[in-house]
This record gives sequence, C-alpha cells and structure tokens, in this order.
Amino acid sequence: MPIIREIRIRLALLVGVVFLGALATLAYLLFAAPTRVQLVEPAADASRISFFALGDQGSGGLKQWEIARGMERVAERAGAPDFVALLGDNFYSHGVRSTRDKRWNWKFENVYIGNKLVNIPFYAVLGNHDVEGNAEAQIQYSRKHAGSGRWQMPGHSYSKDFGMDSGHPLLRVVFIDTNDLTREKMAKQARFMEEAFSPSAQQPTWRIVVGHHPFRNFGKHGEAPELVSALLPVLQKLQVDLYLAGHDHDQQLIVRDGEPVYVISGGGGQSLYGVAKEQPGLLFSRSQHGFAKIVVDSSRMLVDFYDGHARMAAEYAVERSCTKSASACLQPTVASRSNGR
Repeated sequence: MPIIREIRIRLALLVGVVFLGALATLAYLLFAAPTRVQLVEPAADASRISFFALGDQGSGGLKQWEIARGMERVAERAGAPDFVALLGDNFYSHGVRSTRDKRWNWKFENVYIGNKLVNIPFYAVLGNHDVEGNAEAQIQYSRKHAGSGRWQMPGHSYSKDFGMDSGHPLLRVVFIDTNDLTREKMAKQARFMEEAFSPSAQQPTWRIVVGHHPFRNFGKHGEAPELVSALLPVLQKLQVDLYLAGHDHDQQLIVRDGEPVYVISGGGGQSLYGVAKEQPGLLFSRSQHGFAKIVVDSSRMLVDFYDGHARMAAEYAVERSCTKSASACLQPTVASRSNGR
C-alpha cells in the first residue's frame, strides 16, 4: 500500500508539472511580445528565387506548429527560402480584431520561429475567414511594421518583384483579394493585375498571381464560376504562369492548356478536406497537411509538395523555353518518377 500511495503521489506531481508547463507555454504564446527582426531579403540581382506557399494555416493548433517545423526542416536541408506566401485564412475562425489582438502572437509570430524562418518576410492575402473579422487590421499590421516586422500585406492587392534576369525582373508576384465576387470588385482586381503586368513596365521572366480562392478545383469547394468568368480571361491575356491559392484544405496541381498552372496549397493547419484522385488535368492531389515550395531561375520553375513532416510528395518542373502545351511542358522530375510520385 505505501508503494501504491507513492506511485499516486508521483503521478499527481507529474500531472501538475505538465499542467504548469502547458500554462506557461500558453502564456508565452499569448503574451510574449515578438522580437523585432532584421529582415533578410533576396539580393536585387538574385538569379534564383525560392519560396514556400501555404494557406488556411491560422488554426493555432498542433498541426500548424507541426507544419512550421516541417518548413524549418526543409529550409535546413535546402537553404532558407527567400520568403513565404500565405494564401489566406490566416486567422481562424473570424480573423483578428485589431493590430493588438493576441491572435497575432498565437497564430503567427510565435509559430514560425525556427532559425531559417524567423527573419524572412511573409507575404499574405486575405481569406474568407479573415474578412469576417477586421481585415484592415491585417493591412495596418504590415504598414505599421508591427510585431517582428515580418508580416507583409500593404494593401488588399499589391505586387512585388524578386531577382533579376538579364536586366529585367526574374519573378513578379501579384497578390489579389478574391473575397468579394461582385462585378465592381472583380473589375478592380482585373485592372490591378493589368497594371502590374503593363507592357510599359519591365517584363518579368516568370509571372505568378496569388489569391485565396482557386479557379480550378477538384476538392470540396469546387470552382467559383464568378471568379473564372471575371478573372481567368485576364490571367490568360497576361500570360500568367502560375496561380497559387488555398481555400480547399488539401494539395492539388492542375494543368489546362491555355491557362496558368494551378497550385492549391490549403493544408497549412486546419482540418483537411477530401479531394479527387483522378480527373482530367489533375496531375497531383492529396488530402494532407503540408506546404508547397516554388523555385524559379531563368530557365525553369520547380513546384514541390511537402507534407507536414518535411517529406516531399511530388516535384514537377516546367522549362521556360518549352513551346508545347502546358500539359506537355509541366512534367514530374526524374526524382519524382523514380519514387513513384
């Protein structure tokens, strides 16, 4: 009996220690002020740009933390990315209330804090859950350089050039707000993209557009007809190479001739959705948590998909010089084929 009593006492002490540790961790996540960092951005003449892309990440749960650790592990193996693109639904379930909301600490600042991620910029767009709260607070957080200073969202729509290729930008990324499907708002997004890729501007080697809602989608939400009719002709006219989105909580790679390549990377931390396995143009699909990695140089673009444990699930490449159809140009790499991906 004394032995049983001693075991019970030790178990009670262990439970108490674990409980206090959990409280301390929670207090840190909620109240610890993020440290201001010196952002590390790619050189203006960089000949290669890489970035991670994930959406629907702002759950604040264990999966978001797991994926953050997976991103760090990939960065440790392959080198830090130049930036991270957040594809919307940054704060579940109703966005943030203000620039002082503790969700900033809990669901962003204190999550992506590995050595490779702690001082790179995170370029974000608004998702449907974000606009249920104070969407302007996310923009103001960027404009005020609040917190660590990593959060980048200077407006509902904005663009950014990266790297250099023979005197012109290597990569131009245009970030748009796809939440309001009214004709007026979609026309505004169309004008912004046309201005960003205006013939009068320096023409980039690669063109990427980032929004929360997918154009093509074989997952739970399906396609958004209003988005397809209003903005797809603009993407085609502007010869956009890649459209990145979240919204569906899964990973997809879709190709249709005459259209941009579509990447859905919505497994950033929220509960998963089911996704089709075989559909025309669906090159890769998986209902898993994880993130995508995009790499561009003057000659080709790589699209990698990783799960939350930093394991590559697929890798596809497209050569800049390829003049065939989109479906013929985008091909799995030798490594992907040899692994049965």
